[in-house]
Amino acid sequence: MFYAIKWHYDQGKKGKAYVKDKRALLRAGGTVAAAFMLSLLGLGLVAFALLRMLGNDLSFP
Repeated sequence: MFYAIKWHYDQGKKGKAYVKDKRALLRAGGTVAAAFMLSLLGLGLVAFALLRMLGNDLSFP
């Protein structure tokens, strides 16, 4: 009986840790995605400025 109660108690503690780990993983993934999008935007702006400075025609026909 003791081991059954202990097992259920340990499973409850494991569930809380799992939720905390999942939340941290989602936050880290969101941070990486945001950093990637910002770097992509920065690269696009730098490329646009460089092409404009070099005299390329960037207008749509």
